[in-house]
Amino acid sequence: MAENKSIPFVIHDAAFKQILGPNPKLDCLLTYISHPLAHEAGVFIPSTNELFITSNQFPDAEGKKQIQISKVKIGQGQCFSESIKTDSVPMANGGINYQDGILFCAQGALSTPSGLAFMETQPPYRSYYLLQSFYGRPFNSPNDVVVHSDGSIWFTDPIYGYEQGIRPRPQLPSQVYRFDPATGGVRAMADGFGRPNGICFAPGEETVYVTDTDFIHGDGGTDLTRVSSM
Repeated sequence: MAENKSIPFVIHDAAFKQILGPNPKLDCLLTYISHPLAHEAGVFIPSTNELFITSNQFPDAEGKKQIQISKVKIGQGQCFSESIKTDSVPMANGGINYQDGILFCAQGALSTPSGLAFMETQPPYRSYYLLQSFYGRPFNSPNDVVVHSDGSIWFTDPIYGYEQGIRPRPQLPSQVYRFDPATGGVRAMADGFGRPNGICFAPGEETVYVTDTDFIHGDGGTDLTRVSSM
């Protein structure tokens, strides 16, 4: 536990203090009322001091589930957000900086493909799919993504979309994939997960870390006898 009770973090490893520094703090940059502003992605664009985030699911005017991509402009002592409309990134989730834009995990919808989608960071925010299936078999609901220094794209694909009613019944196991944009090849790199979620590489890229959040289901229910690990 944190020795200094004023520090707003729980510390399980003393080495984490080296990352936090002597006086870490949390600041609320922006509060949004109309929808749950911040859920995943958190992609920062240094050149423009802008942060792109995806919301949690919320009902639209017709009661259908949707996810909003927002751009938060930071600087000059204030923050404001802009809602981004794009049909090519349906139900966006995790994302990462990629080739002067953002690579999003597009969870898809009942009648819309899931996969990996690229979006530009400036209006009109043009976007398009890089990948839509595993050799013809639809992905479940891609969740999080990371890019290796060799250019390959690694991403997780749990079944949360089906459990939440936004995707059809799964046709693939919950797996981790590697996509090579140069060749178009895609491979399942790891299986045996309950619900693979977050993903990142170690600094030397010799190890890829994947969180398995199998204990929590898409309907919000939990089963603490199931996996909750990395």
